[in-house]
Amino acid sequence: MKADFLRPLRNIDGSSVPQACSRLVTDASNACPASEWYAIRDWMSETRQSPSVLYAERYNAAQSPYSCLIHGRNSPRQLESETTAVRTFDGPRITAASTQQAVVADALGTTGGLWFDSLINVTTKAGHGAPLSDQSDAVHTIAWNYSQPYAAAVCLPDHISNFTDSRQVAFPIPHTINPLEAANGNTTFQGPNGMEVAQTIKHPDLFYHQLWDIPGQVHDYRLRWIELPEGSFNRSSIGAVILLPASTTKSEQNLLLCNIAAGWGVSTLAVATSLGGIRTMWSEARIHSNWGPKIPISQSQVPDAEATATSHNRIHFDDVYPHQPINISESWAQYLNPLIDNVNSSLMNVLMQQQIHPKRPYVSASAILAMLTANGLARIGWGSILQGDIKTVGQGGLDANFWISGKGNVFEVDPSKSQDWVTFRIDSTLQGYGYNTYSVPPRIAIAILTAYCLLVVGHTFYSGITGISANCWDTIAEVTALAVNSTPTAALRNTCAGITEMHIFKLPVRVLVSKDEEGEGEHLELVFGQVDNEKTEERRIRENRTYGTLPKMVEEVAKKDV
Repeated sequence: MKADFLRPLRNIDGSSVPQACSRLVTDASNACPASEWYAIRDWMSETRQSPSVLYAERYNAAQSPYSCLIHGRNSPRQLESETTAVRTFDGPRITAASTQQAVVADALGTTGGLWFDSLINVTTKAGHGAPLSDQSDAVHTIAWNYSQPYAAAVCLPDHISNFTDSRQVAFPIPHTINPLEAANGNTTFQGPNGMEVAQTIKHPDLFYHQLWDIPGQVHDYRLRWIELPEGSFNRSSIGAVILLPASTTKSEQNLLLCNIAAGWGVSTLAVATSLGGIRTMWSEARIHSNWGPKIPISQSQVPDAEATATSHNRIHFDDVYPHQPINISESWAQYLNPLIDNVNSSLMNVLMQQQIHPKRPYVSASAILAMLTANGLARIGWGSILQGDIKTVGQGGLDANFWISGKGNVFEVDPSKSQDWVTFRIDSTLQGYGYNTYSVPPRIAIAILTAYCLLVVGHTFYSGITGISANCWDTIAEVTALAVNSTPTAALRNTCAGITEMHIFKLPVRVLVSKDEEGEGEHLELVFGQVDNEKTEERRIRENRTYGTLPKMVEEVAKKDV
C-alpha cells in the first residue's frame, strides 16, 4: 500500500468510499467514514448529563468524558474532543478532535500480540526455558513516519431573513488557522456573556437565499457541505451549513455556519499490553517534529505501561500544526452524514438531538463536526493489513530469539514487492526487573561482589598453600562442642552480652589437652592468649590417644583391647 493512499496529502474525495456508506445502521461496517457514529452519540449524551465545570469543582462531581472509545479490528482507540480556551477573535471557541488511524493502530495491536507470542518462545542458549516473562507489561511505540488526522471546527449562529436574502454567506475564522487579514466582515451572535461580535470571511459565490431550502424535514437539523475557496480560506478544509429546526410556517430561518480545518499531524502512537491483551491506544501530537530521521528514545523517555494505558490523547491545532493541511470535497464529506436506517433520519440530526448546551447549539455542532471529520479520516485505508510472512524456526514456530534480540524484522518480505509499502518502526519496551550497568549503583555493586569473590578465592589458595586450616573439626557443631567443653578464661572479657573490644579477635587460640575433673581421662579444649612453652609441651596432643571419653568408656575400650 502506497503512503498517499493511506494518507492523502492534499485532496480527499469520495471515489474510493463504498456507495453503501450513504445509508448506515448501528452495526455498520467499519470501512465507512461515519462508522461507529453511535460512540459519538453516546459521548454527547454523557457530556450533556455531566455537571458544569463550576459545579464539579465545588462539589467534586464527575466530569464529562474526554473521549469516546472506538474499535478497529484489534485496537481500542480514543476519539477525543477538546475545546480550546482561546476564542475565534471574540467569537465562539474552537473544538479540536483527533483519533489514531485505524489501519496503523491495528498493525500496532497485531505487533503487540506477536510480542506476547514471542515472549513464550524465547529460549536461552542452554535451552533452560524462557528467560522473559509473558506476564510482564509492555509498551509498543511508533515514533517515526506516523501521522494521524486532526480536525478543528468552529460554528457561528446566524439567520436567513427570507428566501430572497441576497447577502453573501460569511463563515467564522478559526483562531490561528485562517489569517486575521482575510476577515472581510463580522457577525453579532448570542454568546454565553450576552451579545458578541465575531469576525468572518465572506464566501465569494454563496448567498443566503441559496441555503433556504436544504433537503430534509423542516423540523430536523439539516446539513449541507460547502467547499471553501483556497485563496480566502487558507488552511480550511471544508465548510458546513446547518439549518436549525423551524416551524412549517417559517418567516425566517436560523442556521449555523461552520468552518472546518483538518490535516495530518506527525504524532507518536503507543499501546500497552498486559498478559497478552491490548489496552487502549494512546497518541501525542509532535508539534515541533517533521518527517526527518527518527530521534532515539532516551532513558528518561522510556514509556510506562500503566501511564500509557490510562493517558488521554494530547491533541493540538494551530496555524502550523497539523503539518499537512488537506482539502475535503463534498463528495467525501457527504458520507459523514449518512441516513441512519433504523431511525430514518440523517446522522447530523440524530447527533444534534443530544445537545450539550441546548441554548448554544453551535457548541454541539462544532464538537460533532470535528469528531466526525477526525473519525472519518482515521478510517482511510481501512482494508489494508500487515504484509509479509512471519519468520519462523524449527517446526514453524515464531523465531522469537531473532526478533527480540533486534537482529531483524519479524516479517520476511519480497524487496521487489515492498518498494511502495509504508514502513513503520516499532520500539517495544518490556517492563520488569532486570540487571544493567546504566547507572552508578549497579557498577559499585558489581565491584564489591568482585572484590568479595577475589578475597574468598585468595583465602582458599592461602589456606591450601600454608596448611593453616583445621581438618579435625569439619562442622559448626563440632567446633561448638569443643568450645563448650573448654575451661573459662579471663582473656575473654566483655563478652557476656556482646564483644565490645577489637582486641578479643586478636587473641591467639590453641587446642590443647586438659585433665578431666573425674577420673584420669583427658579432653581437648580451646586455650586463649599466650601460654608458656613448657605448659604447651605438657598439654600437647599426642598421636594414637583417645580424648574426650568418659572413664567407663575408657575401661570398656581397654578390656576389648586385652
